[in-house]
Amino acid sequence: MEIPDQWLSPSSRTTSYVDPLMKGDGPDGIDALIAGVQQRFPDFTFKLIGEPNGYGDHVRFSWGLGPEGVDSPIKGTDFAVLKDGRIRSVTGFLDQVPAGA
Repeated sequence: MEIPDQWLSPSSRTTSYVDPLMKGDGPDGIDALIAGVQQRFPDFTFKLIGEPNGYGDHVRFSWGLGPEGVDSPIKGTDFAVLKDGRIRSVTGFLDQVPAGA
């Protein structure tokens, strides 16, 4: 999964993602994180849960990670900071992670 360029800040080299388990900087670092998750859980996909909301340059959204057709066993909520309408940084929180995942 590659992050579309139109989502990232024009100075995307400084775009970052961090959560309790991992950190990535720039498009290549973030793409590597996503690829690692997809390699560890090859039959799982990310799904948006509900609608994103926010104000100003701050957006909150929740997501699930799991097999198609069932409730996602892994869930999280991320907070993004935008610059000029594009993602500048994302801080992720893991809301539900089964033991051993």
